[in-house]
Amino acid sequence: MQGELSDDAKLAAKRLRPLVVVVVTAKLVVSVLLLATVQYSPPASEIVALR
Repeated sequence: MQGELSDDAKLAAKRLRPLVVVVVTAKLVVSVLLLATVQYSPPASEIVALR
């Protein structure tokens, strides 16, 4: 019986692994985009001058 539970857990882990990789990759991409946006945004004085 315990062997069956172990096999089920391994099977579930194998099925979830691609999903975990996609979620972690998406979080990294969003973080990089947010950091790039903040880092390269124009100074506030330029924004006021354009208005």
